[in-house]
Formats: sequence, C-alpha cells, structure tokens
Amino acid sequence: MLRANSFGSAAQGGKLHLFSIYTDFGSCRRVKWIAGTFAKLAGHRWHCRSEMWKLDSLMANGAMGKMLAADAAAADVLIVVVSSLEQRRPELMDWLASLPPTIPLRQGLLIGLLGDEEDKGEELDWTAKQLIQRARETNRKFIWHWMGHHDGDASDWLAESVEALIANKQIVTEPIIVPETAVWQAA
Repeated sequence: MLRANSFGSAAQGGKLHLFSIYTDFGSCRRVKWIAGTFAKLAGHRWHCRSEMWKLDSLMANGAMGKMLAADAAAADVLIVVVSSLEQRRPELMDWLASLPPTIPLRQGLLIGLLGDEEDKGEELDWTAKQLIQRARETNRKFIWHWMGHHDGDASDWLAESVEALIANKQIVTEPIIVPETAVWQAA
C-alpha cells in the first residue's frame, strides 16, 4: 500500500536530490523504477531531481570524477544498484568511502537494490556490510531490497524511509523563528 498521501500532502515541499549508481546497463530499468517510486512516495509537493551514473563513469579521473563525487556527497539519497552479487565490487565501496559525510544535522539515505534471492551467500553479506559501513561514514540511513522485487509497484519497504527523510529535511530547512522580546525602559 502506498502511503504517499499520508505524508506527501502534509509536507511543505521542497527539493530532493537522488543520485544513483549502477553496475551494469541491465540495472537502468531498476534505477528508473526506484527514482520514480521515491518521487511518488514523496508526493507532488516535493521536486525530485534524479541522476543516474554507471560505476565506470564515477571512476573517471580528473574533473568529471570530482564533480560526480561532489554531486553524490550533496545528494539527499544515494541509490546503489548491484544486479549480480557473484563477485565483490571493492571499487564501488572505495568510491563510496571517498565521499564526505552529509551536512551536520542532515541525515541522508543510502538505498541498495541488490541481486536477487538466488544470490544469497557470502557476497550478499559482504556487500551489505560494506554498504552499512559506508552509510554510517556518510551520515546516511541504509535500507536495501532484492533488486528483482519491484514488479507490481510494491514499495512498502521504502515508504517509511522516505517519510523519515522528508521529516528530517523539513526540520533542517525550516527557519527557526525566535519571538522578539520587548524591552521596556523606565522614562
């Protein structure tokens, strides 16, 4: 059950930046699905800007690589899509480890769409542990789901995290109003 109306319509609105990393071109469809689902859950008052990058592009040397790392570090949501867990992806984990933490008081989200249920085993365990560590290092909450389980738009696993991210973002971006105090002077 989608809960977009339960918190999306109550939200004041704003902008959310989603930055997706995928390991192969077969993952593009899943990146598009999760970005669209995230936007739907956030509600119409939130503008979701989504970037999708293949891991090879992120590893580029020079100005392009630095620019992409800065964009990823500033994103509200990092989405990592690893379609096959047959082999470890240390280059992905090293790249994620190079990102600085989010701005203090602001918590981000790291979402993993990982392999499929047939990939259970050591590599899933290693990948999940690595992503949990990277999430901690960058002040992000980590959630994950099997990559193949998005057919039928079943997004309950994502709804609570979207709601929490929006609530946190509103707290950080709302201005702090301090009531003026009247100062009386004796005449």
